Amino acid sequence: MGEAKVAHKTALGYEPVVPLEVSPIFDWPPKPLASLRHLTKSMTLPYGVGFIGLAVLVWNYFTPALVRMETFGWWVLEIYLRNVVLLTIVAGGLHLVLYMRRRQDQRFKYIPRWSSKSRSFWWNNQVRDNVFWSLGSGCAFWTAFESLTFWLYAKEFIPRVEWNWTGAGVYITAMCLAVPLWSVFHFYLIHRLLHTRWLYDNAHYLHHRNVNTGPWSGISMHPLEHLIYFTLVMLYWFVPVHPVVVILGGIFQGLYPPISHSGFERVELRGDSGKTAPAGDYFHHLHHRYFECNYGNRPVPLDKFFGTLHDGTPEAHAAMKERMRARRGKAAVSAEQMETVATN
Repeated sequence: MGEAKVAHKTALGYEPVVPLEVSPIFDWPPKPLASLRHLTKSMTLPYGVGFIGLAVLVWNYFTPALVRMETFGWWVLEIYLRNVVLLTIVAGGLHLVLYMRRRQDQRFKYIPRWSSKSRSFWWNNQVRDNVFWSLGSGCAFWTAFESLTFWLYAKEFIPRVEWNWTGAGVYITAMCLAVPLWSVFHFYLIHRLLHTRWLYDNAHYLHHRNVNTGPWSGISMHPLEHLIYFTLVMLYWFVPVHPVVVILGGIFQGLYPPISHSGFERVELRGDSGKTAPAGDYFHHLHHRYFECNYGNRPVPLDKFFGTLHDGTPEAHAAMKERMRARRGKAAVSAEQMETVATN
């Protein structure tokens, strides 16, 4: 849809090349090699491999021994504090560089304004509000699901896989590589659920106050949404894995959103080399801007399959508005949100 064009800055902010490229996994005729190449690249580079390494580090050095987890105790607080530190390093670090020091000003920024001072947020401050929900509720539910899974392991209520250098090593590696794929499917399913009217009005609305997202917006959610969002690890109550896979699932759910919600397409690296690292996800940014599109992610574009894809082109925007008009009165969006879409 639409003609391809180069990335540029518009009145609405930075816009990358559109139409946005998504995985060809649903193309016809099938393109298996291209699909595999796209999946491998998007899910492992640059952050996937780093998250796997971090999960291994966390399991070996920053997770209490399973023998302590047979009864609930202070070890749960240790895991909570560890998760708070991890989230603060990632979200807080990006916020410091991009929003406090404004090291690259608004280059690559999707919306040409900074965080909001609005009565829509607690303390009339978007950042403080986001930090509160992320560290308070977000890390609490992240910790709860992780701790409950470890307790089930310690009590031997569910099976786990022990590491060795033969078959189990291959299996564990494969399951680590599968975490991003499961995360994509899980996110689409729960996200569509969260956009049903009752759940949107009573929970998901809190996350969607962040139209102009920042790193702390990533897991700034209502506790009910956090309860649903972190159910990703429940898969491992039924599929035996090594505990490092459970930790990796929590890391993907907790630490990737601050990057994808950073509000900047790329982060400029130090020096005069002109090198940058990928940051925000314009695909998901369009969801925050227009609400009723792009429920999933680009690696497995279920939106393309179900007809809710917005690839950034005027044609896609017109198709989305037509779809919303057809659903007026049934969609889980408010009249105010419809007006937002209509005026962009």
